[in-house]
Amino acid sequence: MSKEINIVFLDDEQGILNSIDRLFVNASFGIFTTSDYKEALNIIDRENVKVVLSDHRMPNIKGTEFLKMVKAKNENVVRILFTGYAEFSSAEEAINVAEVYRFISKPWDKDELRHTIDQAMEHYDLVLENKSLLEATQQKNQELEELNKKLQYMYDKQKEFTSTVSHELRTPLASIKSSVDLVLSGETGELNEDQINFLSKSKDNVDRLSRLISDILDLAKMEDGKMRLRFELNDLGIIVGDAVEGYGPVCQEQGLFIKSDIASRLPKVICDVDKIHQVLNNLLGNAMKFTEKGGITVSCHHKPDSNIVRVCVKDTGPGIAAKDIEKLFQKFQQLGDSRQHVGGTGLGLSICKEIIDCHGGKIWCESELGRGTSFCFVLPVEERRKH
Repeated sequence: MSKEINIVFLDDEQGILNSIDRLFVNASFGIFTTSDYKEALNIIDRENVKVVLSDHRMPNIKGTEFLKMVKAKNENVVRILFTGYAEFSSAEEAINVAEVYRFISKPWDKDELRHTIDQAMEHYDLVLENKSLLEATQQKNQELEELNKKLQYMYDKQKEFTSTVSHELRTPLASIKSSVDLVLSGETGELNEDQINFLSKSKDNVDRLSRLISDILDLAKMEDGKMRLRFELNDLGIIVGDAVEGYGPVCQEQGLFIKSDIASRLPKVICDVDKIHQVLNNLLGNAMKFTEKGGITVSCHHKPDSNIVRVCVKDTGPGIAAKDIEKLFQKFQQLGDSRQHVGGTGLGLSICKEIIDCHGGKIWCESELGRGTSFCFVLPVEERRKH
């Protein structure tokens, strides 16, 4: 059974060619020896040649010229030059023109020659493998790039559609709400209890849809960088205190306590007061919604080591499973059992995250089932907001 020819050896001395044939007679690969460079080039065209070795001083062609031809046919073939004399110009030409892999001086050592050819074969295989991996990587990158373009196009169209529909829904919703409010006020006639109940449910759902539309539009503006924020130096402790005070009557009505732990002499932070109020209202509203016993504690402290002000809203509710915490700040994620706690849009926490991100801060959740939940955010004392 003939071996696949992987090595081509070119030399003008037949004795050397015979010696090479004997040296590699038991090799796993086939070797082709010749003194005719044209025959050698034909073999390179037909066979899976990995390594070409050529004597430098040939009657009809210089070894560097022949190896240059080999390179033109297949640049991956490893090229080795034999030389029987030390001449700088030939070495320079071999390096610059033929880009030889290695020089071997005559007479060569048999073991060294075998070792050199083995290394050259490994080099050839490694280069081809790397090229194959690179091509596969480039192909995958191109596919991913095309996929990303399609996803971005779909995402842009989805945002455009959502924004358009949301704007178009506002006017009829406002009209429906006004009509329901008018009927509920009794100005169109006296209502019985069932009518009041049905209309009240309709009003609650209209309000919920209005909040959803507002949240969608707010989130779309923030994601597109079109939300205009009014950044000013503010005392975060005062903002937190106002929010806690506003929720006091509502918590009292539900039999819950609400208290604050606000440090004195807090450093001022650069923030948009209205947007931070929106964050606090979302967090306080969620805490109140999911707390049936106990209450809510809101803390605000300066952390000098990190030069940040940290705010935490802690409740005594049922807590959140660890597997669900990472989902909280995603769009349309409802906290707890949505059938039990209606009225949420599932966008509140993602809006909170966008607002805090725009301030250069960070927001997260700490919770354990049966032990309540804390939503915390930090704002930098030194300005790090997104511009």
